[in-house]
Amino acid sequence: MTRRELYSSVEAVVIPLYGAREGAAVAERLCEDCYGVSRFALTLEPNESVNCDAEQLKERLDRLAAGEPVQYVVGHTEFYGREFEVGRGVLIPRPETEELVALVVGENDVRGVRILDVGTGSGAIAVSLAAEIKESRVSAIDFSADALEIARRNAARLGVNVEFTEADIFAWSPVAESLDVIVSNPPYIPESERATMRVNVVEFEPPTALFVPDNDPLIFYRQIADVALSALRPSGRLYFEIHETLAAETASMLRSKGYEEVRILSDMNSKPRMIACRKRG
Repeated sequence: MTRRELYSSVEAVVIPLYGAREGAAVAERLCEDCYGVSRFALTLEPNESVNCDAEQLKERLDRLAAGEPVQYVVGHTEFYGREFEVGRGVLIPRPETEELVALVVGENDVRGVRILDVGTGSGAIAVSLAAEIKESRVSAIDFSADALEIARRNAARLGVNVEFTEADIFAWSPVAESLDVIVSNPPYIPESERATMRVNVVEFEPPTALFVPDNDPLIFYRQIADVALSALRPSGRLYFEIHETLAAETASMLRSKGYEEVRILSDMNSKPRMIACRKRG
């Protein structure tokens, strides 16, 4: 099989699902990550042969055709300049969440800072913070044992120390006033939006990491905010990724609980995507 034939076979599957632009990006991800053939290499020598197992390629194409995200097919994704293992059972970290990490790093790059990541999934936030903030003390919780296995492998492979705990935030809390920072990207998509979302998200990524009841979309934010009132030291900081339509409601909830300096911050697309606040000193 030539490089051109490889790309053509992948694009024939993914472009009908994603459209020309995104489909081309998906094809490039698969071809480069699994076969070492970049778009530049394709352009340079399109007729160069590729060492490609036909059965393995078919299996990968079948997975893509079923709507499975390319990140799961190749087994990893990039986040904050590092490669993270991902698979079914963990949410694929998004670029918007990199902005949340950048915010926390920018405001808390202090020796010995104590950080908790709630709902860690692949460990992308916790591991990134541990790597970026030297001598930080990072812990993370998730209720999914499968997700924590992936998170632990990511931490070990990237050479950082994170304390992972299997726990449900609705039935657990850390030691009182033991933390400087709590950060979370909790589930925040109302169930009513499920029908409008792509199959690669709703059929493959864990619904428990995505969706919340329409009648109580702030359920996780309230619980984490309540835990943080006890767990954060005075003037400790709380950070959330949020649903763009619920920014004002989330900020109001935090103020009602006594948090100060509540800030709504926009993402790269100018959408309200993050909230930061302080516990009273």
